[in-house]
Amino acid sequence: MVIRLKKNKEKAVLNFHPWIFSGAVGSEEKDLSSGDTVRVETSTGEFLAWGHYDPKSQIRIRLFSFDQNEEGSTESYWISKWTDILESKLKLLPKDTTGFRLFHSEGDGVPGIIVDCYHKTAVMQLKTPGALRLRNWLVSFLSSKGFETILEKNEKPDDKQGGDATFHKGKDTEAIFTEHGIQFIADITKGQKTGFFLDQRDNRALVSRYAKGRTVLNTFAYSGAFSVYALLAGAKTVHSLDISKQAIELCERNLVLNGFSFEKEPISHKSLVLDSFDYLKNMESSFYDLIILDPPAFTKSIATVNQASRGYKDINMRSMAKIKPGGLIFTFSCSQHISFDLFKKIVFGAAKDAKKRVRILHHLTQSPDHGYSVFHPEGEYLKGLVIQVDGDT
Repeated sequence: MVIRLKKNKEKAVLNFHPWIFSGAVGSEEKDLSSGDTVRVETSTGEFLAWGHYDPKSQIRIRLFSFDQNEEGSTESYWISKWTDILESKLKLLPKDTTGFRLFHSEGDGVPGIIVDCYHKTAVMQLKTPGALRLRNWLVSFLSSKGFETILEKNEKPDDKQGGDATFHKGKDTEAIFTEHGIQFIADITKGQKTGFFLDQRDNRALVSRYAKGRTVLNTFAYSGAFSVYALLAGAKTVHSLDISKQAIELCERNLVLNGFSFEKEPISHKSLVLDSFDYLKNMESSFYDLIILDPPAFTKSIATVNQASRGYKDINMRSMAKIKPGGLIFTFSCSQHISFDLFKKIVFGAAKDAKKRVRILHHLTQSPDHGYSVFHPEGEYLKGLVIQVDGDT
C-alpha cells in the first residue's frame, strides 16, 4: 500500500518526525483499511518511510521506520525490534527496580504502544489501529519474556480511574514491584493509567535527598509514592492529600507494605481525603517546608491551555504564599500542551503575585525509560521544577 504526500510536504518526514497529518497526504490507494502498513513516498514517488494508517485521525500516518528495507510486515521484524528495546531499557534501570516502562510509543519507535512492567506483570495500552494489529504478536512476545500476567487496558475518555481491561494471561488485579528497593502496589485494573506513575521514579528519589527532618505535604497524592519516599528518608511529618478515598487507601497500603504500622504505634503520617485546591487555599501558613504539587493533566487540548495555566498558577501561588520561608516546592505539569517555557512562565507569574523570592534549584522530567525522541519534542510531557521560596519580595 502506497501513500504519496503533496508537493513540498515531506520536510517533517525528512527530519524524522513520526507523524504525518491529513493535510500533507496527496494520494492514497482506495482499498486502504484502518491500521494498514503503508509505504510513504514523496509526490514524485521517492521512498520516505513506513507507517501505520488511520483514516479517522488527523494524524493520518504514524511512522515506525525510515529504512526502505524495514516494511514491518512480519512477526520476526517486530520481535527483533521489541527485543532490542527491552535490552536497552533494562540497562537504564537503577538497582533493585522491577517497575519500568518497556515501550513508550513514539519515544521507542513503536507508535501507539505503551507497555508498563510491574515485576511479572505487563500492562498494555494499544492506542492506534496499527498498534491493535500487533496485539497477538505483542502478547506472544511478552509471554516469552516471562510475564505471568498480561493485561490490555483502555482508558476512559475522561481519564478517570478504571477503564476497559482484558486479561490475555493470568488474572491478578494488582502487582507488587520494587523501585530503588522500595515496594509498591500497582492497581492495574482500577488504578489510573496502567496502575502507577513510573515516570516520576527519579523525581521521587530526589525528594529523598531533601525530605529528612522536614514537614511534607504531598498533594494529589494518588498512590502515596512521594510520601513513602519522604518518610523512609526521615521526614518529620508527611501529610498525603487526595480527593479520592480509594487513592488514600492505596497510599496507606503502600506505607504498610514498607514497614509502617497504623495499629501498633503512631507514625508521622496523616491522610487527608480533601480537595487539593481547597486545602492549599485554607492551610496554615509556615507549617510545611516541603510541598509536592503533582496534579493530573489540567488540559488535553490546545483549546484549554489558558484555563489549565490558571489552575497551575493557582496551586503554585498558594503554595508559595503559605510555605515556610526557605521551604522547597516540587511542582509538576504532565500536560503535553504546556511547554517547559510556558510552565516556567506560570511559576514566574505565581511568584510575582505571591510576592515571594523564588529560586529554581532543579529542572525535572520523566524517568529515562520514558525517554522521547529528539525528532519528536511532543514526547516531552512531564515538566517539573524544584523551587526554593526564600521569603517576601
